[in-house]
Amino acid sequence: MIEFKQDGLYSKRFDDVYFNTQNPLLECFHTYSSVVDALEGSNITIAEAGFGAGLNFFSTVSSLNGKNLHYIAIEKYPFNKDELRQIYQRFECFSRYFDEFIKQYEVLQNALIRINLGKDIILDIYFGDILEGLKELNFKADAWYLDGFTPAKNPQMWSEELFGAIKYFCKNGAIIRTFSSASIVRLRLLDAGFSVKKLKGFGKKREMLEAICVKEYQKPQNWYSLPAIDKFTNVLVIGGGVAGLVSATKFKKAGFNVVVAEKMNEVATNGSSNLAGILMPLITLPTTVLGLMHMSAFLMARNFYKDSEFSDFCGVDDYGVSELQLKRFEEWGQNGIFELTKNSSLYPSAFIKSAAQLMPKSLCSDLAKSLDVKFGYEFAGLKKSGDGYLVEFKNQKRVSADLVIFAMGDKSNYLFNEVFYDEYMQLSSVRGQVTHIKNGIDLKRPFSAKGYACKSVNGVQVIGATYDRNDFTSCARSKDNEKNIADISEFLIGKNVDIIGSNVGFRGYSGDRSPLIGAVHDALKFKEIYKSLLWTKNRENHAGAVHHQNILISSAHGSRGLCTAVFGAEILLDMVLGRQICTTKSILDSLNPARFLVRKLKKGLVK
Repeated sequence: MIEFKQDGLYSKRFDDVYFNTQNPLLECFHTYSSVVDALEGSNITIAEAGFGAGLNFFSTVSSLNGKNLHYIAIEKYPFNKDELRQIYQRFECFSRYFDEFIKQYEVLQNALIRINLGKDIILDIYFGDILEGLKELNFKADAWYLDGFTPAKNPQMWSEELFGAIKYFCKNGAIIRTFSSASIVRLRLLDAGFSVKKLKGFGKKREMLEAICVKEYQKPQNWYSLPAIDKFTNVLVIGGGVAGLVSATKFKKAGFNVVVAEKMNEVATNGSSNLAGILMPLITLPTTVLGLMHMSAFLMARNFYKDSEFSDFCGVDDYGVSELQLKRFEEWGQNGIFELTKNSSLYPSAFIKSAAQLMPKSLCSDLAKSLDVKFGYEFAGLKKSGDGYLVEFKNQKRVSADLVIFAMGDKSNYLFNEVFYDEYMQLSSVRGQVTHIKNGIDLKRPFSAKGYACKSVNGVQVIGATYDRNDFTSCARSKDNEKNIADISEFLIGKNVDIIGSNVGFRGYSGDRSPLIGAVHDALKFKEIYKSLLWTKNRENHAGAVHHQNILISSAHGSRGLCTAVFGAEILLDMVLGRQICTTKSILDSLNPARFLVRKLKKGLVK
């Protein structure tokens, strides 16, 4: 709950104000954002310890002078959306970007959210303790803002441990600015290896500190270290479903030459082929990595689709049809993402306010219009050719590329069985059949219960879906239509259902329900490295993973691919650009394609 004291934004927890009410933007510029002019290059990365109300961020945005900004902040006690709106209205000193910022802003504890403000400004906010947050992040900053209330009132933000950790997140020559001139801050910066000097403070404040990183420190690598990507220009995406087309779109917008290879004669013929689908997160317990991953992916995906003519952001009702599901809703509590209602006529429900109904097939076709898509290209193999790859397709077709992204859905098993030789990979194909009915239920928004139902699209409602692992029957079955009808029977009482069609698709699933997103590992070299580490005490920190150079994957998205495909595309783009990944290390590790092999290696179960 926000408080004001003598017209200043006040923190009761720390008995201190967030910023000076007299010319707060001038104070922010003097203390922090004036550093922008001293930073070289057109792309700059700035980190902040304590995001607060975002004033330092908005001040920095107004000081860019044509530079591209990646701003990374860590905030343990965040304001919610309504509080930020009140602060903005009271002080009216933020930025023209505030409205777009607040649309994308959500608090997700112990996770990172990304906000894109145009093509030139990325804001990543980690919500949680700063020392825990730094364990989850991986970046090198050009500058740091240390702004966490005064050292006497918030000693944790100025601890020796924190300064020792921050040095690993600084480029050589990085500038650290802080309003504080306390001797303990100066001494701890010196002890951490920074050079320190005093600068003139703002207004009545006599002094402030500036530190310089005089040496670049490297964090130890572990099993899931990030890949080293060679410079590239030409990208080949294999697969013309949602995962492939969204990845291709993001890479093209980033300035790369992109070709999409699709084995069929049109896009979206498999798991992405439905007339209608639902964009919503999988709600699990909020303490699980899987739950945080799905919520993070949902927040990113809704922003990607927001301008599409094939999206309807009408919200979705997610019904708690079991005690476990209700517990999950309750654990999340009332939050900015969904509202829990227990007095529903059928089941308790979570109304996911910014969820949407999408048209996957139409959406894919629309994305493909702006891409170079080669049809009838069925992947057969690849081999090194100079600095890149020669990718071979059936019928003697070939494409050269510097970087290859596999988005082959349920056919990804072929990759690890026949091309990359990881026998411990856990992938399967799951057959799903949806049923088309003629205006069976008059819906204001789609819902998910035992089954799901979408709103009518041109007189057709999509309901579904069946789930049959390793069933490769491509034709529709009447018994599956009957099951889909039975799963939503509570919502059909008194209705005469008219089945007018079906659609069958095959989705890739992993053994732990998380997608495969990241660099493709070299399983044979992984095993060689492990042999020398098996009995050492320092097995977690070593030379890092070994990857096939410039080969990435976004696959096994299952039934939530509309969410996680966008997430996967952004992660891959972050990897190749060498910037902070759009999520935490814990989530990224849970998506790593090598994870099944690593689990076996750590248990000594690999031959």
